[in-house]
Amino acid sequence: MKLKKILAVMMAGAMMLSMAACGGEETTTAESTGEQKTIDGNVLDAEQYFNGYLSSEPTTLDSVTGNDTYSSSILTNAMEPLTRLAEKDGENVREGAAAESWESNEDGTVWTFHLRDNKWSDGQPVTANDYVYAITRVLTPETGSPNSWLLTCVKNANAVLAGEMDPSELGVKAVDDKTIEFTLESPTPYFLALTDTRVMMPQRQDIVEQYGESYGAEASNMVYNGPFKLETWTHNSELILVKNDQYWDAENVNLQTINYKIMNDENTIFNSFTNGSIDSCGCGTPEWMQKFEAMENVDYIHYTSPAVRFNFYNTKDELFQNANIRNAFTLALDREDIVETIYHGTMSPAYGWVPDGVSVGDQGIYREKVEEPLKAMVGSEDPKELLLKGMEELGLGSDPSTLEVTFSLGGVDQWMKNYGEYYQQTFKNVLGVNVVLDFNEWGTFQSKVNSGDYQMGYMSWGIDYNDPYSMLAVMYSSSGNINTGWVNEKYDELLDQAAVEMDDAKRLELYKEAETILFEEGPLCPVVNEAANTFRYNYIKNSNTMPFTSTGLKYAYVSGRNA
Repeated sequence: MKLKKILAVMMAGAMMLSMAACGGEETTTAESTGEQKTIDGNVLDAEQYFNGYLSSEPTTLDSVTGNDTYSSSILTNAMEPLTRLAEKDGENVREGAAAESWESNEDGTVWTFHLRDNKWSDGQPVTANDYVYAITRVLTPETGSPNSWLLTCVKNANAVLAGEMDPSELGVKAVDDKTIEFTLESPTPYFLALTDTRVMMPQRQDIVEQYGESYGAEASNMVYNGPFKLETWTHNSELILVKNDQYWDAENVNLQTINYKIMNDENTIFNSFTNGSIDSCGCGTPEWMQKFEAMENVDYIHYTSPAVRFNFYNTKDELFQNANIRNAFTLALDREDIVETIYHGTMSPAYGWVPDGVSVGDQGIYREKVEEPLKAMVGSEDPKELLLKGMEELGLGSDPSTLEVTFSLGGVDQWMKNYGEYYQQTFKNVLGVNVVLDFNEWGTFQSKVNSGDYQMGYMSWGIDYNDPYSMLAVMYSSSGNINTGWVNEKYDELLDQAAVEMDDAKRLELYKEAETILFEEGPLCPVVNEAANTFRYNYIKNSNTMPFTSTGLKYAYVSGRNA
Protein backbone atom coordinates (compact mmCIF):
# COMPACT_ATOMS: atom_id res chain seq x y z
CA MET A 1 0.00 0.00 0.00
CA LYS A 2 1.17 3.56 0.25
CA LEU A 3 1.04 7.06 1.42
CA LYS A 4 -0.32 10.18 0.11
CA LYS A 5 1.04 13.26 0.52
CA ILE A 6 3.50 12.02 3.50
CA LEU A 7 0.93 14.81 3.22
CA ALA A 8 3.83 12.71 5.12
CA VAL A 9 4.57 15.82 6.31
CA MET A 10 6.33 17.48 8.95
CA MET A 11 5.34 21.00 9.76
CA ALA A 12 7.32 23.29 11.99
CA GLY A 13 5.98 26.05 14.23
CA ALA A 14 4.39 28.18 11.55
CA MET A 15 1.95 26.62 9.13
CA MET A 16 1.14 27.71 5.60
CA LEU A 17 -2.58 27.36 4.95
CA SER A 18 -3.44 26.74 1.33
CA MET A 19 -6.29 28.67 -0.18
CA ALA A 20 -9.53 27.43 -1.68
CA ALA A 21 -12.77 28.61 -3.10
CA CYS A 22 -15.76 29.57 -1.07
CA GLY A 23 -17.87 30.24 -4.14
CA GLY A 24 -19.68 33.40 -4.99
CA GLU A 25 -21.77 35.07 -7.64
CA GLU A 26 -19.69 36.81 -10.26
CA THR A 27 -20.75 39.81 -12.26
CA THR A 28 -19.02 42.36 -14.43
CA THR A 29 -19.78 46.04 -14.12
CA ALA A 30 -18.78 48.85 -16.48
CA GLU A 31 -17.09 51.88 -14.97
CA SER A 32 -16.00 55.10 -16.62
CA THR A 33 -12.44 53.89 -16.20
CA GLY A 34 -13.17 50.61 -18.00
CA GLU A 35 -14.52 47.14 -17.23
CA GLN A 36 -14.15 46.04 -13.61
CA LYS A 37 -14.84 42.50 -12.48
CA THR A 38 -17.07 42.15 -9.43
CA ILE A 39 -17.65 39.08 -7.26
CA ASP A 40 -20.18 39.12 -4.41
CA GLY A 41 -20.24 42.90 -4.67
CA ASN A 42 -16.45 43.17 -4.32
CA VAL A 43 -14.63 45.03 -7.07
CA LEU A 44 -11.44 43.19 -7.90
CA ASP A 45 -8.14 45.06 -7.69
CA ALA A 46 -6.35 45.73 -10.94
CA GLU A 47 -3.34 43.84 -9.56
CA GLN A 48 -4.20 40.29 -8.59
CA TYR A 49 -1.45 38.55 -6.61
CA PHE A 50 -1.04 36.52 -3.43
CA ASN A 51 2.09 36.50 -1.29
CA GLY A 52 2.54 33.44 0.87
CA TYR A 53 5.29 31.23 2.21
CA LEU A 54 6.40 27.66 2.65
CA SER A 55 8.35 26.73 5.76
CA SER A 56 10.53 24.37 3.75
CA GLU A 57 11.40 23.68 0.13
CA PRO A 58 9.58 20.84 -1.68
CA THR A 59 11.77 17.79 -2.10
CA THR A 60 10.32 17.29 -5.59
CA LEU A 61 7.30 18.38 -7.62
CA ASP A 62 6.95 14.93 -9.14
CA SER A 63 3.45 14.07 -7.92
CA VAL A 64 4.28 10.37 -8.12
CA THR A 65 7.51 10.20 -6.13
CA GLY A 66 6.95 13.10 -3.71
CA ASN A 67 4.53 13.29 -0.82
CA ASP A 68 5.29 16.26 1.42
CA THR A 69 2.93 19.10 2.17
CA TYR A 70 5.20 21.70 0.61
CA SER A 71 5.01 20.12 -2.84
CA SER A 72 1.27 19.62 -2.36
CA SER A 73 0.85 23.38 -1.89
CA ILE A 74 2.34 23.89 -5.36
CA LEU A 75 0.78 20.90 -7.13
CA THR A 76 -2.74 21.73 -5.94
CA ASN A 77 -2.46 24.97 -7.88
CA ALA A 78 -0.45 23.77 -10.87
CA MET A 79 -2.00 20.38 -11.65
CA GLU A 80 -5.58 19.31 -12.31
CA PRO A 81 -6.82 16.11 -10.65
CA LEU A 82 -9.99 14.42 -11.83
CA THR A 83 -12.16 16.21 -9.25
CA ARG A 84 -11.80 18.83 -6.51
CA LEU A 85 -13.54 19.52 -3.22
CA ALA A 86 -14.90 23.06 -3.14
CA GLU A 87 -16.59 24.99 -0.35
CA LYS A 88 -20.29 25.67 -0.88
CA ASP A 89 -22.48 27.08 1.89
CA GLY A 90 -20.21 25.77 4.64
CA GLU A 91 -19.83 22.28 3.21
CA ASN A 92 -17.31 20.47 1.03
CA VAL A 93 -18.85 19.67 -2.35
CA ARG A 94 -17.15 17.53 -4.97
CA GLU A 95 -16.97 19.27 -8.33
CA GLY A 96 -15.63 18.26 -11.70
CA ALA A 97 -12.07 19.30 -12.44
CA ALA A 98 -10.36 17.40 -15.26
CA ALA A 99 -13.43 15.18 -15.35
CA GLU A 100 -16.58 16.82 -16.59
CA SER A 101 -18.70 13.87 -15.44
CA TRP A 102 -18.38 10.36 -14.08
CA GLU A 103 -20.45 7.30 -13.28
CA SER A 104 -20.08 3.77 -11.93
CA ASN A 105 -21.68 0.45 -12.63
CA GLU A 106 -24.32 -0.87 -10.24
CA ASP A 107 -21.99 -2.49 -7.72
CA GLY A 108 -19.35 0.26 -7.84
CA THR A 109 -16.53 -1.87 -9.24
CA VAL A 110 -16.18 0.03 -12.53
CA TRP A 111 -15.88 3.82 -12.66
CA THR A 112 -15.81 5.85 -15.86
CA PHE A 113 -14.60 9.47 -16.02
CA HIS A 114 -15.25 11.73 -18.99
CA LEU A 115 -12.62 14.42 -19.45
CA ARG A 116 -13.34 17.95 -20.58
CA ASP A 117 -11.14 19.77 -23.10
CA ASN A 118 -7.99 21.06 -21.45
CA LYS A 119 -4.43 21.87 -22.49
CA TRP A 120 -1.00 21.62 -20.99
CA SER A 121 0.89 24.84 -20.40
CA ASP A 122 2.84 24.23 -23.64
CA GLY A 123 -0.40 24.06 -25.62
CA GLN A 124 -0.64 20.30 -26.12
CA PRO A 125 -4.01 18.70 -25.34
CA VAL A 126 -4.43 16.82 -22.06
CA THR A 127 -5.53 13.25 -22.74
CA ALA A 128 -6.80 10.27 -20.78
CA ASN A 129 -3.44 8.60 -21.42
CA ASP A 130 -1.72 11.33 -19.38
CA TYR A 131 -3.73 10.28 -16.32
CA VAL A 132 -3.32 6.58 -16.98
CA TYR A 133 0.44 7.03 -17.39
CA ALA A 134 0.82 8.82 -14.04
CA ILE A 135 -1.39 6.30 -12.21
CA THR A 136 0.61 3.44 -13.72
CA ARG A 137 3.83 5.09 -12.52
CA VAL A 138 2.41 5.23 -9.00
CA LEU A 139 1.73 1.48 -9.10
CA THR A 140 4.95 0.39 -10.85
CA PRO A 141 7.25 -1.09 -8.17
CA GLU A 142 10.41 0.27 -9.79
CA THR A 143 9.10 3.82 -9.28
CA GLY A 144 9.03 3.39 -5.52
CA SER A 145 6.10 5.77 -5.12
CA PRO A 146 5.22 6.47 -1.48
CA ASN A 147 1.67 7.03 -2.71
CA SER A 148 0.98 3.56 -4.11
CA TRP A 149 -1.09 2.44 -1.12
CA LEU A 150 -3.82 4.89 -2.06
CA LEU A 151 -4.51 2.96 -5.26
CA THR A 152 -4.34 -0.65 -4.12
CA CYS A 153 -8.12 -0.78 -4.61
CA VAL A 154 -7.45 -0.79 -8.38
CA LYS A 155 -7.70 -4.27 -9.89
CA ASN A 156 -4.37 -6.13 -9.88
CA ALA A 157 -2.59 -3.26 -8.13
CA ASN A 158 -1.20 -5.42 -5.31
CA ALA A 159 0.00 -8.07 -7.74
CA VAL A 160 1.72 -5.44 -9.86
CA LEU A 161 3.37 -3.86 -6.83
CA ALA A 162 4.58 -7.30 -5.75
CA GLY A 163 6.15 -7.85 -9.18
CA GLU A 164 3.75 -10.71 -9.94
CA MET A 165 1.98 -8.99 -12.84
CA ASP A 166 2.91 -6.47 -15.49
CA PRO A 167 1.63 -2.88 -15.06
CA SER A 168 -0.28 -3.29 -18.31
CA GLU A 169 -2.63 -5.58 -16.35
CA LEU A 170 -3.76 -2.80 -14.03
CA GLY A 171 -7.45 -2.01 -13.90
CA VAL A 172 -7.11 1.47 -15.39
CA LYS A 173 -7.24 2.28 -19.08
CA ALA A 174 -7.86 5.05 -21.55
CA VAL A 175 -10.96 4.05 -23.49
CA ASP A 176 -10.26 6.98 -25.82
CA ASP A 177 -8.58 10.39 -25.50
CA LYS A 178 -11.35 11.70 -23.25
CA THR A 179 -12.43 8.64 -21.27
CA ILE A 180 -10.76 6.85 -18.35
CA GLU A 181 -12.08 3.59 -16.96
CA PHE A 182 -11.15 2.20 -13.54
CA THR A 183 -11.86 -1.41 -12.63
CA LEU A 184 -11.58 -2.06 -8.90
CA GLU A 185 -10.82 -5.30 -7.06
CA SER A 186 -14.16 -4.93 -5.29
CA PRO A 187 -16.58 -2.15 -4.30
CA THR A 188 -14.52 0.49 -2.49
CA PRO A 189 -16.38 2.92 -0.21
CA TYR A 190 -13.77 5.68 -0.44
CA PHE A 191 -12.78 5.47 -4.12
CA LEU A 192 -14.34 8.74 -5.25
CA ALA A 193 -12.54 10.50 -2.37
CA LEU A 194 -9.23 9.58 -4.04
CA THR A 195 -9.98 11.51 -7.19
CA ASP A 196 -8.89 14.93 -5.88
CA THR A 197 -5.56 13.70 -4.46
CA ARG A 198 -2.11 13.82 -6.03
CA VAL A 199 -2.41 10.24 -7.33
CA MET A 200 -5.05 11.53 -9.76
CA MET A 201 -2.81 14.23 -11.23
CA PRO A 202 -1.61 13.59 -14.79
CA GLN A 203 1.90 13.52 -16.21
CA ARG A 204 3.21 13.77 -19.75
CA GLN A 205 5.22 10.68 -20.58
CA ASP A 206 7.49 12.51 -23.01
CA ILE A 207 8.41 15.12 -20.39
CA VAL A 208 9.00 12.57 -17.60
CA GLU A 209 11.21 10.47 -19.86
CA GLN A 210 13.07 13.51 -21.18
CA TYR A 211 14.16 14.65 -17.72
CA GLY A 212 14.34 11.30 -15.94
CA GLU A 213 15.37 11.58 -12.30
CA SER A 214 15.44 15.38 -12.52
CA TYR A 215 11.76 15.56 -13.47
CA GLY A 216 10.05 17.74 -10.87
CA ALA A 217 13.31 19.29 -9.66
CA GLU A 218 13.04 22.56 -11.59
CA ALA A 219 10.24 24.79 -12.82
CA SER A 220 11.39 24.36 -16.42
CA ASN A 221 11.40 20.56 -16.56
CA MET A 222 7.66 20.17 -16.11
CA VAL A 223 4.46 21.12 -17.88
CA TYR A 224 1.28 22.07 -16.02
CA ASN A 225 -2.44 21.64 -16.63
CA GLY A 226 -3.89 23.38 -13.55
CA PRO A 227 -5.02 26.96 -12.86
CA PHE A 228 -1.41 28.12 -12.51
CA LYS A 229 2.02 27.16 -13.76
CA LEU A 230 5.34 27.36 -11.96
CA GLU A 231 7.35 30.09 -13.65
CA THR A 232 10.31 30.40 -11.27
CA TRP A 233 11.87 28.17 -8.64
CA THR A 234 14.83 29.74 -6.89
CA HIS A 235 15.88 26.92 -4.61
CA ASN A 236 15.70 27.56 -0.88
CA SER A 237 14.42 31.06 -1.63
CA GLU A 238 11.21 31.43 -3.65
CA LEU A 239 8.66 29.77 -5.94
CA ILE A 240 6.54 31.93 -8.27
CA LEU A 241 3.43 30.68 -10.02
CA VAL A 242 1.58 32.59 -12.73
CA LYS A 243 -1.85 32.12 -14.21
CA ASN A 244 -2.00 29.33 -16.78
CA ASP A 245 -3.80 30.82 -19.78
CA GLN A 246 -4.11 27.34 -21.34
CA TYR A 247 -6.26 26.12 -18.44
CA TRP A 248 -9.82 25.09 -19.32
CA ASP A 249 -11.39 27.37 -16.68
CA ALA A 250 -8.92 30.27 -16.93
CA GLU A 251 -11.73 32.84 -17.06
CA ASN A 252 -12.62 31.98 -13.46
CA VAL A 253 -9.03 32.20 -12.23
CA ASN A 254 -8.48 35.70 -10.90
CA LEU A 255 -4.98 35.75 -9.45
CA GLN A 256 -2.22 36.50 -11.93
CA THR A 257 0.69 35.63 -9.63
CA ILE A 258 1.34 33.56 -6.51
CA ASN A 259 4.60 34.21 -4.69
CA TYR A 260 5.82 31.68 -2.13
CA LYS A 261 8.87 32.65 -0.10
CA ILE A 262 10.78 29.89 1.69
CA MET A 263 10.79 31.02 5.32
CA ASN A 264 11.17 28.93 8.44
CA ASP A 265 12.11 31.51 11.05
CA GLU A 266 9.08 32.39 13.16
CA ASN A 267 9.98 36.02 13.73
CA THR A 268 10.75 36.54 10.05
CA ILE A 269 7.37 35.13 9.12
CA PHE A 270 5.42 37.15 11.67
CA ASN A 271 7.23 40.38 10.88
CA SER A 272 6.61 39.79 7.18
CA PHE A 273 2.91 39.42 7.87
CA THR A 274 2.85 42.51 10.07
CA ASN A 275 4.40 44.69 7.38
CA GLY A 276 2.23 43.20 4.63
CA SER A 277 5.01 41.34 2.81
CA ILE A 278 2.93 38.17 3.03
CA ASP A 279 -0.86 37.99 3.02
CA SER A 280 -1.41 35.03 5.34
CA CYS A 281 0.39 33.17 8.10
CA GLY A 282 -0.11 30.40 10.60
CA CYS A 283 0.57 31.37 14.20
CA GLY A 284 0.40 29.69 17.58
CA THR A 285 2.47 32.13 19.62
CA PRO A 286 0.24 34.02 22.10
CA GLU A 287 1.88 37.45 21.91
CA TRP A 288 1.81 37.42 18.10
CA MET A 289 -1.75 36.07 18.01
CA GLN A 290 -2.88 38.94 20.23
CA LYS A 291 -1.15 41.41 17.98
CA PHE A 292 -2.71 39.98 14.84
CA GLU A 293 -6.18 39.75 16.39
CA ALA A 294 -5.97 43.46 17.19
CA MET A 295 -5.36 44.34 13.54
CA GLU A 296 -8.63 45.61 12.05
CA ASN A 297 -7.99 44.36 8.52
CA VAL A 298 -7.04 40.80 9.49
CA ASP A 299 -9.30 37.74 9.65
CA TYR A 300 -8.64 34.91 12.10
CA ILE A 301 -9.39 31.44 10.76
CA HIS A 302 -9.46 28.58 13.24
CA TYR A 303 -10.56 24.97 12.87
CA THR A 304 -9.43 21.51 13.92
CA SER A 305 -7.28 20.03 11.18
CA PRO A 306 -7.46 16.34 10.25
CA ALA A 307 -3.78 15.90 11.08
CA VAL A 308 -1.67 14.54 13.93
CA ARG A 309 1.77 15.58 15.12
CA PHE A 310 3.56 12.51 16.38
CA ASN A 311 6.80 10.78 17.27
CA PHE A 312 7.66 7.43 15.72
CA TYR A 313 10.14 4.65 16.30
CA ASN A 314 12.44 2.55 14.15
CA THR A 315 11.27 -0.93 15.16
CA LYS A 316 14.34 -2.43 13.49
CA ASP A 317 16.57 -0.53 15.91
CA GLU A 318 18.30 -2.52 18.65
CA LEU A 319 16.40 -0.65 21.35
CA PHE A 320 13.08 0.22 19.75
CA GLN A 321 12.48 -3.29 18.46
CA ASN A 322 10.92 -3.81 21.89
CA ALA A 323 7.25 -2.85 22.22
CA ASN A 324 7.53 -2.15 25.97
CA ILE A 325 10.30 0.36 25.37
CA ARG A 326 8.31 2.03 22.58
CA ASN A 327 5.27 2.33 24.83
CA ALA A 328 7.45 3.65 27.66
CA PHE A 329 8.55 6.58 25.53
CA THR A 330 4.97 7.14 24.36
CA LEU A 331 3.49 7.15 27.86
CA ALA A 332 6.29 9.33 29.26
CA LEU A 333 4.72 12.37 27.58
CA ASP A 334 2.24 14.67 29.29
CA ARG A 335 0.18 15.75 26.30
CA GLU A 336 -1.79 18.38 28.17
CA ASP A 337 1.46 20.02 29.26
CA ILE A 338 2.80 19.83 25.69
CA VAL A 339 -0.33 21.58 24.41
CA GLU A 340 0.11 24.42 26.88
CA THR A 341 3.91 24.68 26.95
CA ILE A 342 4.78 24.15 23.29
CA TYR A 343 1.56 25.04 21.47
CA HIS A 344 0.20 27.66 23.89
CA GLY A 345 -3.21 25.99 23.98
CA THR A 346 -3.76 26.19 20.22
CA MET A 347 -3.73 22.41 19.63
CA SER A 348 -5.48 19.54 21.41
CA PRO A 349 -3.97 16.39 22.98
CA ALA A 350 -3.92 13.29 20.73
CA TYR A 351 -4.46 9.86 22.27
CA GLY A 352 -5.31 8.10 19.01
CA TRP A 353 -4.04 7.88 15.44
CA VAL A 354 -7.24 8.86 13.62
CA PRO A 355 -7.63 12.64 14.16
CA ASP A 356 -10.72 14.59 15.11
CA GLY A 357 -13.25 15.45 12.41
CA VAL A 358 -12.88 12.29 10.29
CA SER A 359 -16.13 10.52 9.37
CA VAL A 360 -17.17 6.93 8.72
CA GLY A 361 -20.02 7.38 6.26
CA ASP A 362 -23.42 7.41 7.91
CA GLN A 363 -21.86 6.53 11.30
CA GLY A 364 -20.66 10.10 11.73
CA ILE A 365 -17.43 11.26 13.33
CA TYR A 366 -15.13 8.33 14.17
CA ARG A 367 -13.63 9.88 17.31
CA GLU A 368 -17.10 10.44 18.74
CA LYS A 369 -17.77 6.69 18.41
CA VAL A 370 -14.38 5.24 19.35
CA GLU A 371 -12.38 6.18 22.45
CA GLU A 372 -8.75 7.03 21.79
CA PRO A 373 -6.68 3.91 22.65
CA LEU A 374 -3.97 5.72 24.59
CA LYS A 375 -6.47 7.02 27.12
CA ALA A 376 -6.88 3.53 28.54
CA MET A 377 -3.12 3.12 28.80
CA VAL A 378 -2.32 6.43 30.46
CA GLY A 379 -2.51 5.97 34.21
CA SER A 380 -2.77 2.19 34.05
CA GLU A 381 0.80 1.68 32.82
CA ASP A 382 3.93 3.15 34.43
CA PRO A 383 6.36 4.28 31.70
CA LYS A 384 9.48 3.72 33.85
CA GLU A 385 8.38 0.16 34.67
CA LEU A 386 7.72 -0.53 30.99
CA LEU A 387 11.18 0.74 30.13
CA LEU A 388 12.85 -1.46 32.76
CA LYS A 389 10.83 -4.47 31.61
CA GLY A 390 11.88 -3.87 28.02
CA MET A 391 15.54 -3.45 29.02
CA GLU A 392 15.38 -6.75 30.88
CA GLU A 393 13.86 -8.47 27.84
CA LEU A 394 16.71 -7.14 25.70
CA GLY A 395 19.43 -7.93 28.23
CA LEU A 396 20.33 -4.27 28.71
CA GLY A 397 20.50 -4.25 32.49
CA SER A 398 18.42 -2.04 34.77
CA ASP A 399 20.06 1.38 34.57
CA PRO A 400 18.27 3.70 32.10
CA SER A 401 21.13 6.21 32.32
CA THR A 402 23.25 3.78 30.29
CA LEU A 403 20.90 4.25 27.33
CA GLU A 404 21.53 6.94 24.72
CA VAL A 405 18.73 7.58 22.24
CA THR A 406 18.95 9.80 19.16
CA PHE A 407 15.84 11.89 18.43
CA SER A 408 15.86 13.07 14.78
CA LEU A 409 13.88 16.13 13.71
CA GLY A 410 13.22 17.65 10.30
CA GLY A 411 13.93 21.30 10.99
CA VAL A 412 16.73 23.58 12.11
CA ASP A 413 14.78 26.67 13.20
CA GLN A 414 14.53 27.87 16.79
CA TRP A 415 11.02 26.49 17.29
CA MET A 416 12.22 23.01 16.37
CA LYS A 417 15.21 23.34 18.67
CA ASN A 418 12.95 24.35 21.56
CA TYR A 419 10.66 21.44 20.71
CA GLY A 420 13.52 18.93 20.78
CA GLU A 421 14.92 20.28 24.04
CA TYR A 422 11.52 19.91 25.74
CA TYR A 423 11.44 16.21 24.83
CA GLN A 424 15.08 15.74 25.77
CA GLN A 425 14.35 17.02 29.27
CA THR A 426 11.09 15.07 29.58
CA PHE A 427 12.69 11.72 28.73
CA LYS A 428 15.51 12.46 31.16
CA ASN A 429 13.13 13.35 33.99
CA VAL A 430 10.55 10.59 33.48
CA LEU A 431 12.64 7.71 32.14
CA GLY A 432 16.18 8.61 33.12
CA VAL A 433 17.31 8.20 29.50
CA ASN A 434 19.88 10.39 27.78
CA VAL A 435 18.52 11.77 24.50
CA VAL A 436 20.73 13.24 21.77
CA LEU A 437 19.01 15.69 19.41
CA ASP A 438 19.65 15.38 15.67
CA PHE A 439 18.40 18.43 13.71
CA ASN A 440 18.20 18.20 9.92
CA GLU A 441 16.91 20.11 6.94
CA TRP A 442 13.65 18.51 5.82
CA GLY A 443 15.11 16.74 2.78
CA THR A 444 17.95 15.23 4.82
CA PHE A 445 15.55 14.15 7.54
CA GLN A 446 13.24 12.46 5.05
CA SER A 447 16.18 10.61 3.50
CA LYS A 448 17.25 9.35 6.92
CA VAL A 449 13.77 8.09 7.71
CA ASN A 450 13.37 6.42 4.33
CA SER A 451 16.70 4.63 4.71
CA GLY A 452 16.06 3.64 8.34
CA ASP A 453 18.98 5.74 9.60
CA TYR A 454 17.28 6.91 12.79
CA GLN A 455 15.99 5.70 16.16
CA MET A 456 13.13 8.06 16.97
CA GLY A 457 11.69 10.84 14.84
CA TYR A 458 9.00 13.51 14.68
CA MET A 459 6.51 14.33 11.93
CA SER A 460 3.05 15.61 11.20
CA TRP A 461 0.67 13.57 9.09
CA GLY A 462 -2.38 15.04 7.39
CA ILE A 463 -5.17 12.78 6.19
CA ASP A 464 -5.62 12.40 2.44
CA TYR A 465 -9.38 11.95 2.34
CA ASN A 466 -12.25 11.87 4.79
CA ASP A 467 -12.24 8.28 6.00
CA PRO A 468 -10.23 6.62 8.81
CA TYR A 469 -8.81 4.21 6.25
CA SER A 470 -6.66 7.02 4.85
CA MET A 471 -4.93 7.42 8.22
CA LEU A 472 -4.79 3.79 9.31
CA ALA A 473 -3.48 2.57 5.96
CA VAL A 474 -0.35 4.69 6.46
CA MET A 475 0.81 1.84 8.75
CA TYR A 476 -0.12 -1.02 6.41
CA SER A 477 2.93 -3.25 6.12
CA SER A 478 3.63 -2.42 2.47
CA SER A 479 2.67 1.26 2.52
CA GLY A 480 6.18 2.67 2.73
CA ASN A 481 4.89 5.93 4.15
CA ILE A 482 6.60 6.12 7.51
CA ASN A 483 9.50 3.72 7.60
CA THR A 484 9.10 2.30 11.09
CA GLY A 485 9.70 -1.27 9.94
CA TRP A 486 6.56 -2.35 11.81
CA VAL A 487 4.55 -5.26 10.35
CA ASN A 488 1.44 -6.90 11.79
CA GLU A 489 -0.49 -9.43 9.72
CA LYS A 490 -3.69 -9.08 11.73
CA TYR A 491 -3.60 -5.30 11.28
CA ASP A 492 -3.22 -5.76 7.52
CA GLU A 493 -6.09 -8.26 7.43
CA LEU A 494 -8.43 -5.87 9.24
CA LEU A 495 -7.63 -3.06 6.80
CA ASP A 496 -8.09 -5.40 3.86
CA GLN A 497 -11.57 -6.18 5.16
CA ALA A 498 -12.38 -2.53 5.84
CA ALA A 499 -11.26 -1.51 2.35
CA VAL A 500 -14.14 -3.46 0.78
CA GLU A 501 -16.75 -3.31 3.55
CA MET A 502 -19.65 -1.18 2.32
CA ASP A 503 -21.56 -1.38 5.64
CA ASP A 504 -20.37 1.70 7.53
CA ALA A 505 -21.11 0.25 10.99
CA LYS A 506 -19.09 -2.88 10.29
CA ARG A 507 -16.29 -0.84 8.77
CA LEU A 508 -16.14 1.32 11.91
CA GLU A 509 -15.63 -1.78 14.08
CA LEU A 510 -12.83 -2.99 11.82
CA TYR A 511 -11.13 0.39 12.13
CA LYS A 512 -11.51 0.30 15.91
CA GLU A 513 -9.89 -3.12 16.18
CA ALA A 514 -7.03 -2.12 13.89
CA GLU A 515 -6.33 1.07 15.82
CA THR A 516 -6.25 -0.91 19.07
CA ILE A 517 -3.56 -3.21 17.64
CA LEU A 518 -1.57 -0.20 16.48
CA PHE A 519 -1.34 1.08 20.04
CA GLU A 520 -0.71 -2.28 21.64
CA GLU A 521 2.33 -2.57 19.37
CA GLY A 522 3.21 1.13 19.65
CA PRO A 523 5.26 2.04 16.55
CA LEU A 524 3.73 5.52 16.68
CA CYS A 525 3.37 8.11 19.43
CA PRO A 526 0.61 10.66 18.65
CA VAL A 527 1.11 13.90 20.55
CA VAL A 528 -1.37 16.56 19.38
CA ASN A 529 -4.21 17.01 16.95
CA GLU A 530 -3.39 19.95 14.74
CA ALA A 531 -5.52 23.05 14.48
CA ALA A 532 -5.45 25.75 11.86
CA ASN A 533 -4.68 29.09 13.45
CA THR A 534 -4.39 31.30 10.41
CA PHE A 535 -4.36 35.07 10.13
CA ARG A 536 -5.13 36.53 6.72
CA TYR A 537 -5.63 40.04 5.46
CA ASN A 538 -9.30 40.53 4.65
CA TYR A 539 -8.62 41.79 1.15
CA ILE A 540 -7.93 38.15 0.24
CA LYS A 541 -11.34 36.81 -0.72
CA ASN A 542 -12.71 33.31 -1.43
CA SER A 543 -10.10 31.72 0.79
CA ASN A 544 -10.13 28.30 2.39
CA THR A 545 -11.88 28.00 5.76
CA MET A 546 -12.42 24.21 5.92
CA PRO A 547 -10.32 21.06 6.04
CA PHE A 548 -10.33 18.76 2.98
CA THR A 549 -10.97 21.65 0.54
CA SER A 550 -8.76 21.01 -2.51
CA THR A 551 -9.38 23.87 -4.93
CA GLY A 552 -6.16 25.62 -3.95
CA LEU A 553 -6.02 29.28 -4.99
CA LYS A 554 -8.11 28.73 -8.09
CA TYR A 555 -11.00 30.96 -7.04
CA ALA A 556 -9.19 33.35 -4.70
CA TYR A 557 -9.06 37.03 -5.56
CA VAL A 558 -7.94 40.37 -4.12
CA SER A 559 -10.26 43.29 -3.39
CA GLY A 560 -9.10 46.38 -1.49
CA ARG A 561 -5.45 45.58 -0.83
CA ASN A 562 -4.49 49.25 -0.74
CA ALA A 563 -7.74 50.59 0.65
